[in-house]
Amino acid sequence: MEIDWTIVKKKTLWQYEQLTAKLLAVLEYDFVREHYGHTMAGARAYAGRLQQGYGQGGQEVGFIDAVREEYAALDALGVRDYADLVNRVAAKADCERFVRETGFPFESLVGVLDFLFRWVLPFKIPLKELLDTMPDPKPAEVEMLKKHKIRSNLDVLERFRSAEGRREFLAETRVREAQILALAHRADLSRLAYVRGRTIRHLCGGGYDTLEKLASAEPEKIMADMTAYYRSIGKDFADFQAVIPLDWMTGGASVLPRVIEI
Repeated sequence: MEIDWTIVKKKTLWQYEQLTAKLLAVLEYDFVREHYGHTMAGARAYAGRLQQGYGQGGQEVGFIDAVREEYAALDALGVRDYADLVNRVAAKADCERFVRETGFPFESLVGVLDFLFRWVLPFKIPLKELLDTMPDPKPAEVEMLKKHKIRSNLDVLERFRSAEGRREFLAETRVREAQILALAHRADLSRLAYVRGRTIRHLCGGGYDTLEKLASAEPEKIMADMTAYYRSIGKDFADFQAVIPLDWMTGGASVLPRVIEI
């Protein structure tokens, strides 16, 4: 069976082994294993919830139907969960063997991996991208975060998602408690598909600085709040809506697993 590796870059923007390495790195986090440790049957159900959430407002997410069927096929092949799948196909030689032995279509496999990377698992972004959304990051606090090897949004969630983790860090440092919790909530927002630092900064500017606030927002109110915020910074809210619609984000926020402990 011939495998066209150029499909991977075209579909995912990454070379194959870069993509699988990134997936495995995310799957190493305890909070990811805890909240995203889906069996293939669970993955199918979760994909359905994502489809319902992100599909609010008429967004086109019909492609998820195909992914759900592919999960069912992987389940029938004995694949246990996301980590099991990625580990089985991590290297090109492993992938070739898996495709040859199971008959699972290569292009479908790439589609599943891309879906995991972009829609299911949280996307890793640098700490600086989160800090740029904060109103008053103090240099000494930033250095303390780096000293404790907190270098990404996922490191923030791993360390600060629990009240105990935040207490331990505060006992060791002089970082302000309010800053730590605000940073954790911004990292939480970054778990939304395709939402990165700039979008987080604008959501927080409009008053939606936690996943819960976003998930529970009334459509008319959040529209009014974000329109007013954009006017206050001299921009047109329609430009923001054209990139990532509000109902996309509120719908997605309503179905993501809850990670932050208050």
